[in-house]
Formats: sequence, structure tokens, C-alpha cells
Amino acid sequence: METKTYRGMKYRRMGNSGLWVSEVGLGLWKWGDPSYDGSRIGEHDGFKILDCALELGATHWDTANSYNMGAGNSERLIGRYFKSRGSRARNMVVLATKVKNAVRDEHELTRDFSPNESGASRKYIIQAVEDCLKRLQTDRIDLLYHHSPSLLSDGSWETPLDETWAAFDQLVRQGKVLYLAVSNRTAAQLETESKTLATVAVNSSHRIIGVQNRYNLMDRPRVSKKEGEPTVADEREFLEYIAQMGISLVPFMPLALGLLTGRYRKGKLDDTGRLSEQAGEARRDEFLTDRNLELVDKLDAVAKRKGCSLAQLSIAWLLSHEVVCSVIAGVTKMEQLEENVISPSVSFSQEELEEVDNLTR
Repeated sequence: METKTYRGMKYRRMGNSGLWVSEVGLGLWKWGDPSYDGSRIGEHDGFKILDCALELGATHWDTANSYNMGAGNSERLIGRYFKSRGSRARNMVVLATKVKNAVRDEHELTRDFSPNESGASRKYIIQAVEDCLKRLQTDRIDLLYHHSPSLLSDGSWETPLDETWAAFDQLVRQGKVLYLAVSNRTAAQLETESKTLATVAVNSSHRIIGVQNRYNLMDRPRVSKKEGEPTVADEREFLEYIAQMGISLVPFMPLALGLLTGRYRKGKLDDTGRLSEQAGEARRDEFLTDRNLELVDKLDAVAKRKGCSLAQLSIAWLLSHEVVCSVIAGVTKMEQLEENVISPSVSFSQEELEEVDNLTR
């Protein structure tokens, strides 16, 4: 695989495009205003981490308009950072955000949203991107995702796909968006949307180049199936399919909400992280199972044998897939960023890959 290097960080191309992204990026889900939006890090500490990320070459930053309970504050924090640091910082960053969900005004705690303030209609998409640009204090979004499919109760598309993708194409033609991607998609949905975009796009360079699905060592089949779908889908077929389509995978939840950092162990559950009691019983029941906690111990033993942390092992395993262009692990502390950026230096022998595969398959 061809890569480039900047400030010690390797970069990979995203899909069939000329866009290079850092192998380790930043997931900015829990960034915002902790005083009211449920986030875990605000501007004071956040700006220091963002400065460090630029120094370390981790320039792929991923957010969404509706992170932190629809507050919009993750985008606002990034926008204030760009305003304080100037155009040089903005130009270094590959800025990704997502639209689909409704977003409140700043400091607004509750709000009734009209049917046109979310979804996949032309009206929503055009207005949502204008609002993103204002919050982000920039003139363009480098990578825009449609956050999740807008479906009716029978599973059909809520909005005609040609309307949805013509709106995205319009934004690219206007220069407000540079590249297009989707999140939480099956292979069938990806194929349908890619074909639709090809029929409405002004030229063939306006294509879907990335998909952001949940993928980590704890629940590998989730990468290829619908949210809430009970059946096990084929992980390998999905990865092979998107590779053939020229679409890169950006795994979200790469460390399984902190489970793959080792902070949650049998008889010693960290109650300050994203799987604390405040996270909710459903999330804890999903992740903190006997099977998962046993697997943490087994994977940690592999990591110790290799001289790396469990988080580094988990990120390096994701990057062992060529179709994965970047891992956007969430960080709320400087030491987490410094640990993550070392992950690409962890390499696997074929025997080690087989061992990890057998443990987690």
C-alpha cells in the first residue's frame, strides 16, 4: 500500500480519491461544553490536545452536527479553535462532519423540531450544511457524511435518493463540500446510493469515497449489518465489497467505548469512563459481558507479549486492513492521543494475525 508521511505520521488515501488522511485521527464525539451537553472535554483542555494533534500529524478530525445530544457544540468548539489558530491550522486539517439529525441552538436545552429539520431532503441537507459552516467557522467541509440512512418503517428510503444525492452534489459543485461519504450503511445501501449519485452528479469525481461503520475487535460482524439487526452478517464479504467499490472504511467506536483500553476488567470496572453507570444499563449490558471481559484479558496478554498497550494493539489491528484508511479514536486526555499515535508502529506477523482472528472471530 502506498503511503505518505507527515511529522512522523503515515497517511493513506481515502477510497478512490486524491484525499490523504492520517492513519490515526481524532474522533470528537464527546467534545463540547461539559457544563450542559453531556460532553467530556471543553475548549480549555481541548485546544491543547488539538495543538498537539497537529504537531503529531494526526490531522484527520471527525465530528457531527448533532453530537452530544443534538447540542452542536463539538462543531462550535472546532470552529472556535480554527478562529483562534488561523488559516494555517485549518488548511492542515482534513475536517469531517455529518448531517442527518436535528441540532439545537447554543445553550438551548430543549426544542421541538419540525419534520424538515432532520433527514435527507434537499431542504434539510442544504440548510444543515450552511449551519455546519457557521458553527465550524470555515468556508468548506473537507469530508461530509450522511450520518445514517433515513428510512421509513418498512425499510424503504424516506426521501427519493436522487433528491438526496443531487443536493450533496450541488454542495460539492459550490465548493462548500469537497468529498462525500456515508455512515451506518450496509453493502446493499451503499450500492444503491452510489449508483444514484452517479446518475445525478455533474461528473464522475463526485463519488462516495468513505463509509463509517462500527468496527472493532469486540464485535466484528457489526461492520456489515444494520443497527439492531439480529443476524450475523459477513464481515469479510463487506470489506472486500467496499474495497472493490473504491470506498475506504473509517471505523467508529474502534476501542469499543473504552473496553479495548483495558480500563474495564473482571471485578474492576472503571466507573468514570464511557461505560460508567451514567452510560445507561443498555450500553453496559451490551459491552460489559462475561465474554467481552474474558476477551479483554486474552487480548491484553497478546499486547503485553508484543510490548504495546491493548489500545495500540486494537488500533494497529484495524490498520492491518488496507481498506481502513484512518482510525478516529476518541480522546479526552493528552496521554490518550500520545498513546494512540504510536499504534501504526505496531506490526503483526501472520501467526499473530491468525491468533487475534481466532480469539475475536
